[in-house]
Amino acid sequence: MVALQSVLSMGLRRLDAEGRPTGEPAELTDLAAAAALYVVDLEMSGPNPQVHEILDIAGVRAALAPGLPEEESWSARVRPKRIGNAVPAALKVVGYSPKAWKTALDLEAAMERFATVGRDAVVAGWGMAQDLAFLAEAFRALGSPWPFALAALDVQVIARALLRGNGEVDRFNLGHVADRLGIGRMGEHGALADAYATYDVLVKLVERVARLTAERER
Repeated sequence: MVALQSVLSMGLRRLDAEGRPTGEPAELTDLAAAAALYVVDLEMSGPNPQVHEILDIAGVRAALAPGLPEEESWSARVRPKRIGNAVPAALKVVGYSPKAWKTALDLEAAMERFATVGRDAVVAGWGMAQDLAFLAEAFRALGSPWPFALAALDVQVIARALLRGNGEVDRFNLGHVADRLGIGRMGEHGALADAYATYDVLVKLVERVARLTAERER
């Protein structure tokens, strides 16, 4: 558990009551008070949460225990209401088409289920700023309170702290780091695939720190 806490503390950031980063690091007490970790990913129609929309959303809920055992996962495509505002390149990345999104959920239903799976957990992700901005805006627009813990975990920050300068990783995008750590992926630029890749990278980094700690203590 010590190795887990030491790794997670590197990437913890405090959030305000609406889910926006405060710019302050969170404390381990914030982590101890949380129900679980919720590793999430969003795919959007562009970069601006006031203009663009969530198109694909996923989360992997894991217990805050050694090994970060998975408890539940969920994903859904989200039906856009303002597709005319979308950035064409963003639609191409996520693979959007009216046919592919025919059975997508509306935003309210998607966010309700997403919140239920992750309730009271620490939200985690890879480079969290944009995802947090879209989540905060979605709950605000729906008139729903922030359903998660008031702390977020950026796994990219942890990867940078542990892998920078050792020659193992050339750059810190998710796909490259996952590949270099030997993690097989479900695909690219799908919310569930990226959520699982982020979760798997975090598990691998925690395992590495635990192993090194055990070797030093022999």
